[in-house]
Amino acid sequence: MKKLFLAAVILAAAVFSAAAALWPVSGQEIPSPVGAKHVVLIGYDGFGGNYIHWDELPNLSRFKDHGAWTQKMRSVIPSSSAINWASILMGTPSEIHGFRTWGSREPDLPSAVLTEDGLFPDIFYLTRKEIPDSSLYCVYTWVGIGFLFDNKVMNDVLHAQSAEEVCSKGLEYLANNPTLTFIYFSGPDGAGHEKGWGTPEYYEVVRLQDALLGQLLDYLEANDRMKDTVVLFVSDHGGTGNGHGGETMEEMETPFLALGCGVKPGEITDVVADYDVAATIAWVLGLEAPQAWRGRPVLSAFGKR
Repeated sequence: MKKLFLAAVILAAAVFSAAAALWPVSGQEIPSPVGAKHVVLIGYDGFGGNYIHWDELPNLSRFKDHGAWTQKMRSVIPSSSAINWASILMGTPSEIHGFRTWGSREPDLPSAVLTEDGLFPDIFYLTRKEIPDSSLYCVYTWVGIGFLFDNKVMNDVLHAQSAEEVCSKGLEYLANNPTLTFIYFSGPDGAGHEKGWGTPEYYEVVRLQDALLGQLLDYLEANDRMKDTVVLFVSDHGGTGNGHGGETMEEMETPFLALGCGVKPGEITDVVADYDVAATIAWVLGLEAPQAWRGRPVLSAFGKR
């Protein structure tokens, strides 16, 4: 009987140890499992995975050539902007965070849990909570992004007027060597609605933004920052015709790309949902994910299971 009890204790300790390796206990000083100190999240609105033409996008292709990638990250339903950017930043689907319409500026359903600021806990809030001296920045063009995270915890936030301003402000933020930066471009979505997804005009915008993406990556590489930085590239949804919001794969599948510190190059074959993005950032930075999150870190992008 004593041997059986001892075996049970050993098994429980092993399970606890494995769980601790995945998510740290709150308040513990646990380093990043991949040695990263910084995360840069770059987002293109309305950029479906099937619309990536690698040979036309030399800077995006750096993720495929040197990083981990999939073109099949799933959006939540409906495949619209606020719903999915909220899921990306909040680590959980819309049934839990409550944002349910294209342009939600507050939850359409009551959020399952609230922070002391009266909002569902997002990745910026979590980073500030777990790393009090962290530096957090966001620049975006679509005004709706500003309602999807806790602005009170940020060092700076800018609603930019153009893709060029997003890039220049992003470079300014990166010069501060921040803990977490979100750099958001809305160009593909605007081109899709106006001219149609996959049209020559759509790809013209995508190529323009690829050049701006190149400036951001060039800065990180020129300043030897990739050794302790993980760069993630994601989108919220794709599109078909002149719209989105439906359940076709053109609308539902988006890229999840990773580059930098600890990333294992190669195609990601695991299933990835967009609410896994926040969980991946949390894992990279050694943070404890809130219980209300449903996302899981994309460990295979780092050669882990």
